Amino acid sequence: MGSFTDTLSDADIEWIRKQKIYFVTTAPLAKRGHVNASPKGYDSLRVLANDRMVLLDGRGSGCETISHVRENGRITVMMCAFEGPPRIMRFYGTAVVYEPGQPEFESLFAEHYAADWSSPDRYNFVRSIIDVRLHRVGKSCGFAVPFMDFQKERSTLVEYYKGKSDDVLASKCARDNSFSIDAIPSYLANSHSAPSATTNIKRSVASAAGAMLPWVGGAVVGAAIALAAVRNALK
Repeated sequence: MGSFTDTLSDADIEWIRKQKIYFVTTAPLAKRGHVNASPKGYDSLRVLANDRMVLLDGRGSGCETISHVRENGRITVMMCAFEGPPRIMRFYGTAVVYEPGQPEFESLFAEHYAADWSSPDRYNFVRSIIDVRLHRVGKSCGFAVPFMDFQKERSTLVEYYKGKSDDVLASKCARDNSFSIDAIPSYLANSHSAPSATTNIKRSVASAAGAMLPWVGGAVVGAAIALAAVRNALK
């Protein structure tokens, strides 16, 4: 039977640090928008507190997670045991995206990732850090998850971005990472240089709009229910 808590225990954190893969799920607010699920490796997750974790986000062919987080903040991270006792854990929270050049990124990267990712050969792969604040932690049995052995990390993406110039990175980001498949903007700065003032303003507007949408939507639904009740009373 599943169980839920508000925060991580010390035993949870110890288990999390042993896992080699996790899955990140996000979704847009739009009713017909596509829910996204992304597998992640590279020892890129760090637990900062019993209600907070950060994810090192690498460059890729899309930007679903970033676009969704910047639109509405919702995120769920899942891990499951492929060896040892069975277990599935889900971490429900809200997230913020920080990019190179932003003070929050620089601080988090220096403290948690620089030792492994600051070399020029590896840093080009880095796109952002996703800062997750947890509000619910779920555990379930995992009896249907198969046993699998970890061999090694794939180096393909890190090798692909190694030595790429900032112009090449910016061009690829602008081409592949500007919008989600549902046309939600990512507001990525396109390079490892500091984001422009215009980009920062767009991000702020997007975050504010994303925070307001659920309240606006709730007010509209509430008004519709009230109107229907009045009409029924007048019949």
